[in-house]
Amino acid sequence: MKRLFIPLLALLLLAACANRPGDNDIQRQVTERLLSGSGDLFRVENFRKTNGFEPGQNVYVAEVEYDLVFQKSLADLALNLRNRQDPLLAGLDLVALSLKYGQFQAGERQRRTEKATFHKTERGWLLQNDR
Repeated sequence: MKRLFIPLLALLLLAACANRPGDNDIQRQVTERLLSGSGDLFRVENFRKTNGFEPGQNVYVAEVEYDLVFQKSLADLALNLRNRQDPLLAGLDLVALSLKYGQFQAGERQRRTEKATFHKTERGWLLQNDR
């Protein structure tokens, strides 16, 4: 039993000191950032890390790609926002969305790529929210 315990402990210690965040952690943090504040505007599908590099100590940049699948069209969103918000604020929100995503339709799929920067902290690797 002791022969098995020591190598497992060493493996766990090495994993805890990893020089990069795990792929699942990258996906979870990037997806959470994308979905925060978006309501049910879109889903994130086909997420994958395509590359990564360390530009400095305790910093990791992951190159990722994913699909945004829109659940509503910009026109439908415009109708809903105008009924619930001040017309000026609704208009500004719609302009911001159209600049970011274009004139999207319900069911439309947009392929996105980005570089996500992570910093190693006392709590592990955390995504820098620079978007």
